[in-house]
This record gives sequence, structure tokens and C-alpha cells, in this order.
Amino acid sequence: MRYGKLILLFTAFAVLTAGCEALWKPKLDVQTFNLEHRSGYEAASIIQPYVFGDREEAPGEMSATEEAITVRETRDNLDKIGRVLEEFDRAIPGVRLYFQLIEADSFQGEDPAIADVVEELRSLFRFEGYRLIGEATVLLAGGPMGTQEFSQQFLGVENPITVQAEARLTSAGTVRMAPVRLADTWSQLMEATVSLTPGQTIVIGGTQARTGLVDGSPTGRTTLVLTVRAERD
Repeated sequence: MRYGKLILLFTAFAVLTAGCEALWKPKLDVQTFNLEHRSGYEAASIIQPYVFGDREEAPGEMSATEEAITVRETRDNLDKIGRVLEEFDRAIPGVRLYFQLIEADSFQGEDPAIADVVEELRSLFRFEGYRLIGEATVLLAGGPMGTQEFSQQFLGVENPITVQAEARLTSAGTVRMAPVRLADTWSQLMEATVSLTPGQTIVIGGTQARTGLVDGSPTGRTTLVLTVRAERD
């Protein structure tokens, strides 16, 4: 009889314990958040603090695609995540890139068109003078993040020279071109990886290019320097 009571007490204790665990264990829901302007992969790093993957009894989970992010979490955390993503998922403003192609030689006098970069040019190169010979403008559209490719020919250059790039706008407005290339009719002149923020002007680099044409063939060479400035559109 005493043995039977012990069994009943043990069973009641097990049921009570299981009931307490069931009450303590949080209930998790699954929700997918669609993004219009930002990448789901980038959003994942923003909401990571709200997904408790180390919760022993009911760990939170998260998966992402380029367009959406799916989260398994408690309802209150999902509501917090929704509010965070609402603030995060906003259109990225467009950026306009101004490229300048500068010739380096023994020119006398100052060219006002490159006054903002001439001091940096002198610190990087050892030429007596610099003058602007071509410009190109490229608009990177705002909105959803993604890689944008462009190819733009410089105006005012005797021989066709083109700047090409695969560019990406970050959520902070930074422009990353990986790579940016400068090419003429005959060959690629330069290739570099560049990152810059709106309001910043940088010297990408210098290169040798062919000049003058006689019967379709170049007659000389000159040193060219490529710069770029970014401005919010």
C-alpha cells in the first residue's frame, strides 16, 4: 500500500513538473518580413539582438533572402523586430558621381576646374602642371540596394576614353566600386577598387595613355589621372 502511494506521489510530481515546464516554455511564432528598399541579409545583422538563438527550451531562429527575412520568436520580440525593420527599410538616396580626367605634364598656370584636387595631385605625383581634359557624370539610382553597372565616355577627349564600374550603394550612402576601370580604344588603362562617401573627392590613380591619331594609329603618350567626387542626387 505504501509502495502504491509512492508511485502515485511520483506520478503527480512528474505531471506537476511537466506542467510547470510547459508554462515556463515561451510560445514562438513565425513571421516573414518583406523588404522593399534594403537587403534581407543586411537586415539580419540589425535584428540579431532580438533573436535569442541560445534560449535553451525554445531557441529563436532566423533566415534571410535578398528580399525578405523570416524569424521564429516570441510575439513581443516579433513586434519589436517589425518596428525596427520599419525604420530600417527606407529608400537609399541616389548619388551622382563626377569623374574628371586630368592630364599631367609641364603645364604653366592653374586650371580652376581642378582647384580642389591640385594640392593632392602634387603630393602624389611629380609633374609641373595639371589640366582637365575630360569629364563624365554618372547617376546611381537610389531605392533598393543592388549592384549597378555603368559605362560612360569622357567628353572633350581626343581619343575615346571610357570609365566603367560595378557600383553599390550601402545603407549609409557610401559608394563602393569594385572595380572601376578606365579604358581607351586599344586597352584597359587602369583598374581599382574605390569607396567614397557623398561630399568626398578622391584620386583613383594615374596611368599612361596614347595620344593623337594618324591614319588610326596613336602618335604619342601622355600621363592621365582619374578622380571622382560623389554628391547626393
